[in-house]
Amino acid sequence: MLTAQDVRMAFYPSLGLGAELTKFWSKGKKDSGVLAVRGVSLTARAGEILGLVGESGSGKSTLGRLMGGIYKPIQGRILFQGRDLNSFDFKERRNFNKKVQFMFQDPASSLNPRQTAMEALAEGLIIHRLGSRTERHLKIERLLEEVGLSPQMSSRYPHQFSGGQRQRLCLARALSLDPMVLIADEPASALDVSIQAQIINLLLDLKVKRGLTVVLISHDLALVCLMADRLAVMYGGLIMEIFPRSLFGQVEHHPYVKALLASAETSLTDDLILEGEPPDPQNPPLGCPFHPRCPEFIERCRQSAPALCQTQNSRWVACYLRS
Repeated sequence: MLTAQDVRMAFYPSLGLGAELTKFWSKGKKDSGVLAVRGVSLTARAGEILGLVGESGSGKSTLGRLMGGIYKPIQGRILFQGRDLNSFDFKERRNFNKKVQFMFQDPASSLNPRQTAMEALAEGLIIHRLGSRTERHLKIERLLEEVGLSPQMSSRYPHQFSGGQRQRLCLARALSLDPMVLIADEPASALDVSIQAQIINLLLDLKVKRGLTVVLISHDLALVCLMADRLAVMYGGLIMEIFPRSLFGQVEHHPYVKALLASAETSLTDDLILEGEPPDPQNPPLGCPFHPRCPEFIERCRQSAPALCQTQNSRWVACYLRS
C-alpha cells in the first residue's frame, strides 16, 4: 500500500528544505546537517494499523511525513500502490494527496482560527472540486456526526471547541476526501486520559468502517499496543524492531524495546529506564545507535550497525544478539 524504501532525510537549518539539500549533501558537508532518518524501509499494509513508536527525536514523525509526501527524501523512494511518488504527474500527485491524509498532534495549531468548522472541512473539497455547494454542506454534516460532533457546531470557530472536539474536527477534515491512508501523529498525546480513550476508540471504529490503513505515530508503547496490528520501533533514525502485536512481550525483544516495555509497565512512558541520552542526530555514534545506552552491547555493536533481519512470524530485528 504505502512503502518507504531505504529512505534518508536530513535537515539543514541554514538552507531549509528543497532540492538544494541534495546538492549540499553531495559536496561532502554531511556533518553540517541533522540526519533524522538514516536508511529506513517500512511498509504500511492495506487495512492495517501500523504503530510507529520511539522517543522524541527518534525520527518517527519525520518518517511519517516522508511516507505522506510532505518531505522528499534525500535518498530512497516512497511508493504508493507500487509506484514511486517521484514518477507521478500533476494529476496523480493530486490524487495521492487525496488518498493519504494527516492528523497532527496539536489540533489547535492545525486549524485556521479564522475559519469556521464548515469552512475548514469544505476547504479540501473545494480544492479538489468535489461536489456542489449543497453536496459539500451535506457531506460535512455527515462527517461531523461520524466523528461524534453535532452538525449545529459547523458555524463555530476552533476556540469554541474543547481540545477533544478540535481533534475530532481535525479527524473529520482528514476523512473529508475519503482517504485510503491516515497518518496520525500523536493524535491523543495532548488530551486528557478519558478523552484519549474516546479518540482511540473512534479511530478503531473508523478503521473498520472505512477500511482505512492507519500509520499511528506515538511515543507511548502501551497505547500503540492497544491499537496496532504491527509495531515498528525507531531509535536514532533507524528501525530497531518490527513485530506483530501478538508477539509483544512473548519473545526476546530488542534491548531498546525491552526498555520501552519496562517503562510502559511502570507508567513512565516519557522517561525510559536507561542511562545516558538519545543520540545526537547531528553526530550519531558509530555502530548501533543504541549501543551507548544498551546494557547488553558487545564490541561488534560499536563497529557497525546491524541490519534489520527477519527472525520469525513476520518479526524483524536489528540486533546482533537477537538475529
